[in-house]
Amino acid sequence: MANQVNGALPHGAQRGSPSHLLRQLKLPSRYESLIAAVGVDVARLLVEPSESTLTIFRQAALHIRSRGRGLFLPVYADSGTGKTTLISNLAGWIPNEFGPTARLAGGEVTADRLRQALAAIVQENALPFNDSRVLVINVDDRESDPPTDKELSQIKSFVRESGEAAASLGSRALVVWPETSRENADSMSQAFVKRAGKSPVDIPAEINGPGRETWPGLAVATLKLVNSLEHLESLGVAPSDYAPDEFPTLGDFLDEISNNFVGLLDKLLTSTRKPIRLVVAFASESGKAGVLSELASGYRYGLVDADKLVAATPGSVIGKWWSNRMGLLIQTVVRLDARIAFVAPSLSVPVVNRFGPDEAKKLLTDIGVNPRSPAEIATYFTRSDFGRLLEGTASAVAETRGNPAADATAAFTLLAENYGFGVGRDKLMNRALGDFLTQAQTALGVTSVETKAEGIPLIPDISISTDDHVTCVELHWRSGEYLTSANRSAIAQYVLTKLKAYALELGWTSER
Repeated sequence: MANQVNGALPHGAQRGSPSHLLRQLKLPSRYESLIAAVGVDVARLLVEPSESTLTIFRQAALHIRSRGRGLFLPVYADSGTGKTTLISNLAGWIPNEFGPTARLAGGEVTADRLRQALAAIVQENALPFNDSRVLVINVDDRESDPPTDKELSQIKSFVRESGEAAASLGSRALVVWPETSRENADSMSQAFVKRAGKSPVDIPAEINGPGRETWPGLAVATLKLVNSLEHLESLGVAPSDYAPDEFPTLGDFLDEISNNFVGLLDKLLTSTRKPIRLVVAFASESGKAGVLSELASGYRYGLVDADKLVAATPGSVIGKWWSNRMGLLIQTVVRLDARIAFVAPSLSVPVVNRFGPDEAKKLLTDIGVNPRSPAEIATYFTRSDFGRLLEGTASAVAETRGNPAADATAAFTLLAENYGFGVGRDKLMNRALGDFLTQAQTALGVTSVETKAEGIPLIPDISISTDDHVTCVELHWRSGEYLTSANRSAIAQYVLTKLKAYALELGWTSER
């Protein structure tokens, strides 16, 4: 689906058993877990620290550059204030003065380790020889474990390296040692001054994180970035409902929201006997996603975008109904992990020719379309957009390889014109696809056609049950090149109508 439906395999998903969206959502409350989740995109979440905190680091950089000698800077703040975030991103806030930050994780601090940490960050970032910015080292995982006399001597030796030495990096280094204990920070500062003399900057330095007024917005932005989804606060845990003044630090604020968010997800997952996934699939002559890509998330494989759906059909009855209930729509999409996909002729024709009604199979035989074996059809399925979505994979193999698209499209056109999908015949097509999924070696789970789905009061076109969840597939068979812009509103209405039906049947709303 042009980078939308055919996107990367979501984190945690496995072939044959894609993880339900509710199991993938998260809200990290600490920098380390945030970095693990989003990597360099963390820069999009940075909120500028207080001016007093930035002044501390500007002065340190000025002294380093003026004296040609590195500095040791013990800092202290409560846990959760944002020390690691601040130290790790000084280049973002003071880019003319600071280069990248190296992390020295635990263990004994030696001059060699400090030197190696900076050398690695220089190489990793391909810094030019004439880059004179200050390089930062964050001594991590040593809070409440102050440096020994030997370690302080090693730090002193490192920051006093000659700037003229070919291998010297200590002369342009700011070694930051974060602490949560003022007492420990004072103690290490006094001990270092005894060895190295008075520091040109006041140590230890007390630092502050982002202003409290920024915390709710930061929590919302974190939810969005980490999960690649808008409006997750609509699920029922809205950061704007929390009072920042009631929490000592930003970390405590995020912890509270994160804990409540996890509790909410657990409640949503257990609200039905099994979590439910909804897949709305369109079978037509279309060999590519077309307008579906305009109605899906740009980041998650085929996940419908609530805003885009309503915007595509604002004047329709169903569009107006949902536009007045956007919070419910977001909840419904997420709780159903609602996806859209297309079933191209390269898959639908072989399925009908092998598993469909006799009349349809005869039409295909008469124009020379030979039946394919279940194993061959399984290969087409695995390569298809529809198959990749159900299996939780993201193969780069072209859907039509080994099954010419032109021939399949012509055959589908014949089916639509001479057999048709009305008067219940679409149900026979659904059964053909369901029979294929039941008999083929697709490892999807237990498949049933137009019967009540396991544990829920719904009768989808096809249901696939696994130990983890139930996938409800709703199929829409249409003639012609259906997935075009001209049909955007009709497609959006169909998807919105299905979402409303599921929300009503599952008791998430009683408003009709």
